[in-house]
Order: sequence, then C-alpha cells, then structure tokens
Amino acid sequence: MSFNGMGNFKPAGFKPMEITIITDGAGCYPWRETFVMRPRKSIGGTRLIWTKAYERKVWEIWGTGFHMEPKIQYATLFEILQE
Repeated sequence: MSFNGMGNFKPAGFKPMEITIITDGAGCYPWRETFVMRPRKSIGGTRLIWTKAYERKVWEIWGTGFHMEPKIQYATLFEILQE
C-alpha cells in the first residue's frame, strides 16, 4: 500500500489553511528589477528562467495570524501592471 499524502486523507470538515499576503508592512519591499537565473514561479503562475523579471519581499500569514513567514514574489512587468 502506498501513501499519497493528503490526497487520500480528508476528514469531515477539513478546510485548507487561508494564506494572507501583506505587501505594505515592516520588512516589505517594493518591486525591483532583477535577473532570474534559477527556475522560479511568478505570481501569475508562469515559470521564469534566465530572464529579466521583478521581485519583492512580502509576508505570508497562515491561518489566524499566529504564524508569519517572509516570502519573495517574482513577476513580469505585465503581471505587475495587471495588479
């Protein structure tokens, strides 16, 4: 028997954890131009590799706000303009 992660185990009342993104708090930075050498995923879901893109640092809050982690987001110019 193989284990396939949470795909097979969903108890009654299971809800995925909400993730809130803070873009204007302490430790957050505006978009800045960078060159992406390693594969990264943009905010629109496209894969970026060996190209010019933009990055910013934001905070992710999981659940009710007791757990925060810094995260770097990547985007193309067109994705930033759509925001």
